[in-house]
Amino acid sequence: MPLLYPNLRISQVFGANTDVGKTLLTTALVRSTALRYKRQGLDGQKVLYLKPVSTGPDSESDVSYVLRNAGDHRKMIKAENLYQYREPMSPHLAARLARDLPFPKENDILVRAVTSSIQSFKSQIGSSKGSVFVETAGGVHSPALHPPHTQSTFLRPLRLPSILIASPHLGGISTTLTSYESLLVRGYSISAVLCLQDRENYYRNHEFLSEYFGERGIKCWSVPPPPEKRGTLQEDTTRLGEWYESLETDHESGVSACVDWLEKEHGDRIEELDGMAERTLNTVWYPFTQHGIVNKKEDIMIVDSAHDDFFDAYYSKPKGESSRPTSADQSLLRPYFDGSASWFTQSHGHASEPLTLAAASAAGRYGHVLFPSGSNKPALELAEKLLETVGQGWAERVFYSDDGSTGVEVALKMALRAAGRRYGWDGVDGEEVGVIGLRGGYHGDTIGSMDATPASTYNTAVDWYKGRGHWFSPTIVTYVNGRPTVYTTSPDTWAPLDSSDAALDASSDGSGWSIGFDKLDNIYDLSTRLSTPMADYYRRHIRLTFEDLVLKQGKRFGAMMIEPTCLGAGGMVFVDPLFQACLVEVVRSSSDLFGGSGSYKDDLSGLGKRDTSEWQGLPVIYDEVFSGLHRFGYHSAASVLHHTPDISIYAKILTGGLLPLAATLASSSIFKAFLSPHKVDALLHGHSYTANPVGCAVALKSMEMMTGQTWEAERALWNGSQRWSFWSEAFIKNVSQADGVKGAMAMGTVFAMELEDAEGGYSSHRAQNFLTELRQVQIGSEDEVTPFQIHSRPLGNVVYIMTSLFSKPEVIRTMEGEIIKKLWET
Repeated sequence: MPLLYPNLRISQVFGANTDVGKTLLTTALVRSTALRYKRQGLDGQKVLYLKPVSTGPDSESDVSYVLRNAGDHRKMIKAENLYQYREPMSPHLAARLARDLPFPKENDILVRAVTSSIQSFKSQIGSSKGSVFVETAGGVHSPALHPPHTQSTFLRPLRLPSILIASPHLGGISTTLTSYESLLVRGYSISAVLCLQDRENYYRNHEFLSEYFGERGIKCWSVPPPPEKRGTLQEDTTRLGEWYESLETDHESGVSACVDWLEKEHGDRIEELDGMAERTLNTVWYPFTQHGIVNKKEDIMIVDSAHDDFFDAYYSKPKGESSRPTSADQSLLRPYFDGSASWFTQSHGHASEPLTLAAASAAGRYGHVLFPSGSNKPALELAEKLLETVGQGWAERVFYSDDGSTGVEVALKMALRAAGRRYGWDGVDGEEVGVIGLRGGYHGDTIGSMDATPASTYNTAVDWYKGRGHWFSPTIVTYVNGRPTVYTTSPDTWAPLDSSDAALDASSDGSGWSIGFDKLDNIYDLSTRLSTPMADYYRRHIRLTFEDLVLKQGKRFGAMMIEPTCLGAGGMVFVDPLFQACLVEVVRSSSDLFGGSGSYKDDLSGLGKRDTSEWQGLPVIYDEVFSGLHRFGYHSAASVLHHTPDISIYAKILTGGLLPLAATLASSSIFKAFLSPHKVDALLHGHSYTANPVGCAVALKSMEMMTGQTWEAERALWNGSQRWSFWSEAFIKNVSQADGVKGAMAMGTVFAMELEDAEGGYSSHRAQNFLTELRQVQIGSEDEVTPFQIHSRPLGNVVYIMTSLFSKPEVIRTMEGEIIKKLWET
């Protein structure tokens, strides 16, 4: 839970190491803050000192130290330990030696305990001013209670503004800068740096650090050392108290000035957040957004940070309402589940530490380097990894570009050139060549990729759009009234089903048909379905369509391109895999129609012996920008459709959602179409950041993190089915039976629900209204999962929500419960 309140300033104190004066200086900050409130006429406990985990005897705990040395400010200060362990050692070890003491079963519980403690203190002070100092244990990377995480990692969901206590010792400059960079790369904001002066003023680390942090715009103060211990305990206590008093009154000491700065920074942060929506509306042109509708501050979500599956976001209040929350105890920042996976990109969780470190390492080693006629290790190793995974058994080459849309442009250039050279129309000016695909498909918003899709809301407003091709109306897979169902879509004309097996559980409305199945696996079992009468029905429908297009209408085609298994931006339409597999088969068996020779029947019967490195009929492109790399629980759609492509494209999830990068894979026969002694025959495509080493390094780490994942718990939700989802089958069945729901489906990370709407399509507002209402509701409880809200974007009348590949089951179950509640309430 992100914590930001107008009247409660919260700071987290990290130490560059142990024995750097962290508790000593935190006590000084607590005292100076209390004095500040006293001078403002405030009374009662206004400053909370919070220690999440403390080790060592109670009498020597940091809480005891703070209270002993609070001086005249004792009544203003509350001090609290959440977990205390007896042995003075690293928390994870101390906890093991104290089996009789409370021990959180996971690090998240400790984070929720910190949140709860701060929220309780916020309730205590009400609308009055207050401050919280959360002091961590040891150094920045001291172990969490549950290794291998460290405290800087497990406290990251809170992302509290941080104060770094520098080391004044020999080697302290190095440990301080290392700690600073560790916090920085994990997304922390450093409010200030405090450094004790070494007693002999010999090392003078504070001098170097003041200049170093000053260059980076970070406030850094040095603090005189405390008095040495000498004499009686009472004398030492008196001298220490005098030292603390001197820090409170002397602005040259740094502590008092630091407290003033923390107050100012807190106010500036809130003011900036509150002004960002209006600044954005005045400067930004959003993609896929009608600014005539999205034109108010309250429409804009300001993302302060993101972590795991959540945004920490701020929304302005409408004009006339206070921009502050109506509840005095409500944080200005709220956690929102990223239900659109940040436009289908997020898959490993926001701010994934392994991906961040991979990016930082590659950036430090390479930055960006020229790629044509050169190489770099991340780019080479990623190409090899792609060929041995998603390209295994068919692909020979990898072409890098910057995003999915340009990856599609590359694929189209590859396919059209290969087809043109084989069939003799390569380079003929004005020759109209089309692409075969599916109605509702979406392949990006560059000119070429838009022309490879039918007219839609996305492309009809683009002046150059022509729409080059033919798009079949696909048959759709969804749960209807609790049952997996395949049904036809318009405007294609579908022949009636005959008395074959396909008609046993079928119904027809005159313009199409639907077939119910007992299990979802029965739909996706192509090893059986490809030899059924239903497959023959599909092949006949597709072949007759081709004959009409080519022989009667005189159309020419140069490629086939599909989004396998699911049409993403077109409405999360799950396509019958048998239809797509049959489409591939007929395309590869119809050379006689596309410009070559041969027999359709012979080619069709010989597909099982086809050389997968050689394309035939037309080059087949799988656009797996959205769907590939485990988005739907499989690595590549070839494993579902039982047919490999000749060209495929990967992006989005390729880098775990951290950076833009696309890879277009091609078979050897596609690559060879561009080989000649003449440069003009080459694939003349590229961009300045081709094979960017940072993106490639992140993609390698992303794929490594997916390797070996089996998702057994998620599979169990679907009773071990071959096709499964992070969303439970029981939930999908329940949703599909709700009033106002036309159908529901889930696979892998994706849940989609089509709402009944006479208008339908992308222009519908039905899903937007549902999601807007859903977004207002806070769900979850501190006992199970930190309360959150759901943010997603609609696709017309289709509601979809995506998880990451590492989403917590309890979070998903919480969302399922709220969606069911909302559906059945309405």
